[in-house]
Amino acid sequence: MRAQSDRIMSRLREPFDRARPDVPVGTPYWRDRSFTTLLERCKALEALRNYLPPDLTRHTYQGQERVEAVRSTYKDHGYGRFFYALARAIRPRFCVELGVLHGFSLLAVAAALRDNGAGSIRGIDLFEDYPYRHAQQAHVENHIRACGLENWSAITKADAFLAHDGHDDLDYLHVDLSNDGDTYRFAFRHWAGRVRQAILLEGGSAERDQVDWMVKYGKPPIVPAIDEIRRAYPDWTIVVLEPYPSLTVAVRSASRQN
Repeated sequence: MRAQSDRIMSRLREPFDRARPDVPVGTPYWRDRSFTTLLERCKALEALRNYLPPDLTRHTYQGQERVEAVRSTYKDHGYGRFFYALARAIRPRFCVELGVLHGFSLLAVAAALRDNGAGSIRGIDLFEDYPYRHAQQAHVENHIRACGLENWSAITKADAFLAHDGHDDLDYLHVDLSNDGDTYRFAFRHWAGRVRQAILLEGGSAERDQVDWMVKYGKPPIVPAIDEIRRAYPDWTIVVLEPYPSLTVAVRSASRQN
């Protein structure tokens, strides 16, 4: 099973490795030009630098070893550090994650909320009821307990595409639902008015639109969806962090956060 998963991950990386051979596995995302662009366009996020280590070998918070032991494509370029640093920098109180898989990003945010001294994150996923790549709900709950983060995080088995009706006045939303362009459109249509500070969405780079399952099944590309969203939601600044698997970061203007 693990060997099969490794082969799948290798295929997903192929478009990125062809386009950006200068960003091999192990290169921190914060050394990529797209991270510089994020800080230039979102001055409030300059505080992220306070929580970034010199390289991926350094641990910066209590229990990071356990979090980093959880399988995730986000680990290749240190995105776990981004989830932690962002939550430390913007200090959200109410957070939701749509699409949990093994719980890696949820745990990183929960650790930041713990270190902030306030806040909670709820993950929503179909888990074993999802017919494609998924994790077992019980395994994710075990990860949460092993990391000692029960007071800052919880998970619910439910359809994430129906979750918006039960949530208002969030500070932070992360969407990772086998994302394609229509997932992005759905997320902003149903969630933009409910989130005060930041929305993160897996994907967003041109290379992400070329991964095998997007092409094979004719999924709507994400890049043009982002262009549409920028025009439709001018109060959100949107930047794509480009290293694999890429991550779209949307930050709401300060005047609309209150």
